[in-house]
Amino acid sequence: MRARVKALVFVAVALVSALPLAAQVGHEPAKSPYKDLEYTQEITLLGGYLRARHDPANAAPLSRPMAGVRYEITVAGPLALSSEVTAGFGHRNLIEPLKPKATRDIGIQNSGVYSGDFALAMNLPGQRSWHDLVPQLRAGVGLVTSRAKDDSSGFAFGTKFAWVYGAGLKFVPSGSRIQLRADMTDRLFKLTYPDTYYRLASDNTAVVDATTPRDFYTHHLGLTLGLSYLFGR
Repeated sequence: MRARVKALVFVAVALVSALPLAAQVGHEPAKSPYKDLEYTQEITLLGGYLRARHDPANAAPLSRPMAGVRYEITVAGPLALSSEVTAGFGHRNLIEPLKPKATRDIGIQNSGVYSGDFALAMNLPGQRSWHDLVPQLRAGVGLVTSRAKDDSSGFAFGTKFAWVYGAGLKFVPSGSRIQLRADMTDRLFKLTYPDTYYRLASDNTAVVDATTPRDFYTHHLGLTLGLSYLFGR
Protein backbone atom coordinates (compact mmCIF):
# COMPACT_ATOMS: atom_id res chain seq x y z
CA MET A 1 0.00 0.00 0.00
CA ARG A 2 2.78 2.44 0.95
CA ALA A 3 4.71 1.62 -2.22
CA ARG A 4 1.63 2.37 -4.35
CA VAL A 5 1.06 5.71 -2.61
CA LYS A 6 4.74 6.70 -3.01
CA ALA A 7 4.62 5.84 -6.72
CA LEU A 8 1.44 7.88 -7.17
CA VAL A 9 2.97 10.90 -5.45
CA PHE A 10 6.16 10.62 -7.55
CA VAL A 11 4.18 10.53 -10.81
CA ALA A 12 2.05 13.49 -9.70
CA VAL A 13 5.08 15.61 -8.80
CA ALA A 14 6.75 14.78 -12.11
CA LEU A 15 3.65 15.75 -14.07
CA VAL A 16 3.17 19.00 -12.16
CA SER A 17 6.80 19.91 -12.84
CA ALA A 18 6.60 19.12 -16.54
CA LEU A 19 3.25 20.59 -17.52
CA PRO A 20 4.10 24.29 -16.95
CA LEU A 21 7.16 23.89 -19.18
CA ALA A 22 5.03 22.29 -21.88
CA ALA A 23 2.64 25.24 -21.73
CA GLN A 24 5.44 27.63 -22.69
CA VAL A 25 6.70 25.70 -25.69
CA GLY A 26 5.16 26.05 -29.15
CA HIS A 27 2.22 28.35 -28.26
CA GLU A 28 1.71 32.09 -28.25
CA PRO A 29 0.10 33.21 -24.96
CA ALA A 30 -3.19 34.09 -26.66
CA LYS A 31 -3.35 30.69 -28.38
CA SER A 32 -2.06 28.58 -25.51
CA PRO A 33 -4.29 25.64 -24.49
CA TYR A 34 -3.47 26.57 -20.87
CA LYS A 35 -5.60 29.15 -19.04
CA ASP A 36 -5.22 30.40 -15.48
CA LEU A 37 -8.03 29.35 -13.16
CA GLU A 38 -9.98 32.41 -12.05
CA TYR A 39 -11.46 31.12 -8.78
CA THR A 40 -9.93 29.49 -5.72
CA GLN A 41 -12.98 27.89 -4.10
CA GLU A 42 -15.70 25.53 -5.23
CA ILE A 43 -18.70 23.76 -3.77
CA THR A 44 -19.97 20.70 -5.62
CA LEU A 45 -23.19 18.72 -5.54
CA LEU A 46 -22.39 15.18 -6.64
CA GLY A 47 -24.18 11.94 -7.35
CA GLY A 48 -23.18 8.52 -8.56
CA TYR A 49 -22.72 4.91 -7.56
CA LEU A 50 -20.94 3.28 -4.63
CA ARG A 51 -19.42 -0.12 -5.32
CA ALA A 52 -18.82 -2.29 -2.24
CA ARG A 53 -16.05 -4.88 -2.56
CA HIS A 54 -14.49 -7.91 -0.83
CA ASP A 55 -17.15 -9.15 1.60
CA PRO A 56 -16.99 -13.00 1.56
CA ALA A 57 -20.00 -13.33 3.89
CA ASN A 58 -22.07 -10.92 1.77
CA ALA A 59 -23.34 -9.42 5.03
CA ALA A 60 -22.22 -5.77 4.84
CA PRO A 61 -24.19 -3.07 2.96
CA LEU A 62 -24.21 -3.76 -0.77
CA SER A 63 -23.37 -1.51 -3.73
CA ARG A 64 -25.79 1.39 -4.04
CA PRO A 65 -26.54 4.87 -5.48
CA MET A 66 -24.92 7.74 -3.58
CA ALA A 67 -25.09 11.53 -3.30
CA GLY A 68 -23.10 14.16 -1.48
CA VAL A 69 -21.38 17.52 -1.37
CA ARG A 70 -17.71 18.54 -1.63
CA TYR A 71 -15.97 21.80 -0.72
CA GLU A 72 -12.52 22.65 -2.09
CA ILE A 73 -10.19 25.62 -1.58
CA THR A 74 -6.85 26.29 -3.26
CA VAL A 75 -4.07 26.84 -0.73
CA ALA A 76 -0.87 27.10 -2.79
CA GLY A 77 -0.15 26.62 -6.48
CA PRO A 78 -1.63 23.29 -7.61
CA LEU A 79 -2.57 22.20 -4.05
CA ALA A 80 -6.03 22.42 -2.54
CA LEU A 81 -7.75 21.24 0.62
CA SER A 82 -11.04 19.45 0.16
CA SER A 83 -13.74 17.94 2.34
CA GLU A 84 -16.56 15.65 1.23
CA VAL A 85 -19.70 14.20 2.84
CA THR A 86 -21.69 11.44 1.12
CA ALA A 87 -24.65 9.17 1.77
CA GLY A 88 -25.53 5.92 0.02
CA PHE A 89 -28.98 4.34 0.30
CA GLY A 90 -29.59 0.67 -0.44
CA HIS A 91 -29.87 -2.64 1.35
CA ARG A 92 -27.95 -5.60 2.80
CA ASN A 93 -28.53 -9.31 3.19
CA LEU A 94 -29.69 -10.66 6.54
CA ILE A 95 -27.97 -13.87 7.66
CA GLU A 96 -28.80 -16.36 10.41
CA PRO A 97 -25.34 -17.93 10.68
CA LEU A 98 -26.26 -21.08 12.65
CA LYS A 99 -28.94 -22.18 10.19
CA PRO A 100 -28.14 -24.63 7.36
CA LYS A 101 -26.86 -23.07 4.15
CA ALA A 102 -30.19 -23.56 2.32
CA THR A 103 -32.11 -21.44 4.85
CA ARG A 104 -29.36 -19.12 6.13
CA ASP A 105 -30.38 -16.07 4.08
CA ILE A 106 -33.47 -14.71 5.82
CA GLY A 107 -34.19 -11.54 3.85
CA ILE A 108 -32.90 -8.04 3.17
CA GLN A 109 -32.72 -4.88 5.24
CA ASN A 110 -32.56 -1.21 4.22
CA SER A 111 -29.27 0.29 5.32
CA GLY A 112 -27.58 3.64 4.74
CA VAL A 113 -23.83 4.11 4.44
CA TYR A 114 -22.42 7.56 5.26
CA SER A 115 -18.91 8.91 4.85
CA GLY A 116 -16.95 12.06 5.52
CA ASP A 117 -13.36 12.86 4.63
CA PHE A 118 -10.67 15.51 4.60
CA ALA A 119 -8.09 15.37 1.81
CA LEU A 120 -5.29 17.12 -0.06
CA ALA A 121 -5.94 17.56 -3.79
CA MET A 122 -3.42 18.30 -6.53
CA ASN A 123 -4.29 19.84 -9.91
CA LEU A 124 -1.86 18.26 -12.35
CA PRO A 125 -1.60 21.32 -14.70
CA GLY A 126 -1.05 23.62 -11.70
CA GLN A 127 -3.44 26.54 -11.08
CA ARG A 128 -4.59 26.41 -14.69
CA SER A 129 -6.65 24.36 -17.10
CA TRP A 130 -5.64 22.56 -20.29
CA HIS A 131 -8.29 22.94 -23.03
CA ASP A 132 -10.67 23.78 -20.14
CA LEU A 133 -9.81 20.47 -18.44
CA VAL A 134 -8.14 20.00 -15.04
CA PRO A 135 -7.07 16.45 -14.07
CA GLN A 136 -6.68 16.04 -10.31
CA LEU A 137 -5.33 13.58 -7.74
CA ARG A 138 -6.68 13.43 -4.18
CA ALA A 139 -5.69 11.61 -0.97
CA GLY A 140 -6.65 11.90 2.69
CA VAL A 141 -8.45 10.30 5.63
CA GLY A 142 -12.05 9.94 6.71
CA LEU A 143 -14.79 7.90 8.36
CA VAL A 144 -17.33 5.41 6.97
CA THR A 145 -20.36 4.53 9.10
CA SER A 146 -23.55 2.48 8.95
CA ARG A 147 -26.18 1.27 11.43
CA ALA A 148 -26.17 -2.17 9.79
CA LYS A 149 -26.33 -4.64 12.69
CA ASP A 150 -27.50 -8.17 13.60
CA ASP A 151 -28.05 -8.74 17.32
CA SER A 152 -28.50 -12.49 16.76
CA SER A 153 -25.12 -12.98 15.05
CA GLY A 154 -23.07 -10.19 16.62
CA PHE A 155 -22.32 -8.49 13.29
CA ALA A 156 -22.19 -4.69 13.32
CA PHE A 157 -20.75 -2.40 10.66
CA GLY A 158 -20.19 0.53 13.05
CA THR A 159 -17.89 3.47 12.28
CA LYS A 160 -14.62 2.82 10.47
CA PHE A 161 -11.49 4.90 9.94
CA ALA A 162 -10.75 5.02 6.20
CA TRP A 163 -7.89 5.91 3.91
CA VAL A 164 -9.23 7.95 1.00
CA TYR A 165 -7.63 8.32 -2.42
CA GLY A 166 -8.73 8.87 -5.99
CA ALA A 167 -8.62 10.94 -9.15
CA GLY A 168 -10.91 13.31 -10.98
CA LEU A 169 -11.33 15.43 -14.07
CA LYS A 170 -12.83 18.94 -14.05
CA PHE A 171 -14.32 20.78 -17.02
CA VAL A 172 -13.92 24.52 -16.35
CA PRO A 173 -15.25 26.75 -19.19
CA SER A 174 -13.32 30.00 -19.34
CA GLY A 175 -15.13 32.88 -17.62
CA SER A 176 -17.81 30.64 -16.10
CA ARG A 177 -18.65 30.16 -12.43
CA ILE A 178 -20.09 26.72 -13.22
CA GLN A 179 -17.90 23.63 -13.44
CA LEU A 180 -18.53 19.98 -14.26
CA ARG A 181 -16.43 17.23 -12.73
CA ALA A 182 -16.15 13.44 -12.69
CA ASP A 183 -14.41 11.62 -9.83
CA MET A 184 -13.37 8.16 -8.74
CA THR A 185 -12.82 7.93 -4.96
CA ASP A 186 -11.84 4.79 -3.06
CA ARG A 187 -12.27 4.38 0.70
CA LEU A 188 -10.15 1.64 2.25
CA PHE A 189 -11.22 0.43 5.71
CA LYS A 190 -11.41 -2.66 7.94
CA LEU A 191 -14.43 -4.95 8.15
CA THR A 192 -14.87 -7.33 11.10
CA TYR A 193 -16.80 -10.63 11.23
CA PRO A 194 -18.21 -12.15 14.45
CA ASP A 195 -17.28 -15.65 15.71
CA THR A 196 -20.72 -16.98 14.73
CA TYR A 197 -19.78 -16.68 11.04
CA TYR A 198 -17.15 -19.41 11.57
CA ARG A 199 -19.27 -21.89 13.54
CA LEU A 200 -20.59 -24.97 11.80
CA ALA A 201 -24.34 -25.32 11.39
CA SER A 202 -26.24 -28.64 11.44
CA ASP A 203 -25.31 -29.28 7.78
CA ASN A 204 -21.60 -28.90 8.64
CA THR A 205 -21.25 -25.55 6.80
CA ALA A 206 -20.35 -22.08 8.04
CA VAL A 207 -20.95 -18.60 6.62
CA VAL A 208 -17.23 -18.33 5.81
CA ASP A 209 -14.43 -20.88 6.01
CA ALA A 210 -11.81 -20.90 8.73
CA THR A 211 -9.14 -19.33 6.48
CA THR A 212 -11.10 -16.06 6.17
CA PRO A 213 -9.60 -13.40 8.49
CA ARG A 214 -11.90 -11.93 11.13
CA ASP A 215 -10.52 -8.44 10.40
CA PHE A 216 -9.60 -7.48 6.84
CA TYR A 217 -9.41 -4.45 4.57
CA THR A 218 -12.14 -3.82 2.05
CA HIS A 219 -13.05 -1.01 -0.35
CA HIS A 220 -15.94 1.29 -1.15
CA LEU A 221 -15.32 2.73 -4.60
CA GLY A 222 -17.41 5.78 -5.48
CA LEU A 223 -17.91 6.90 -9.10
CA THR A 224 -19.53 10.34 -9.22
CA LEU A 225 -20.48 13.24 -11.45
CA GLY A 226 -20.69 16.71 -9.95
CA LEU A 227 -21.90 20.24 -10.66
CA SER A 228 -19.78 22.94 -9.01
CA TYR A 229 -20.23 26.62 -8.21
CA LEU A 230 -16.93 28.55 -8.29
CA PHE A 231 -16.17 31.58 -6.13
CA GLY A 232 -13.32 33.42 -4.37
CA ARG A 233 -10.30 34.93 -6.08
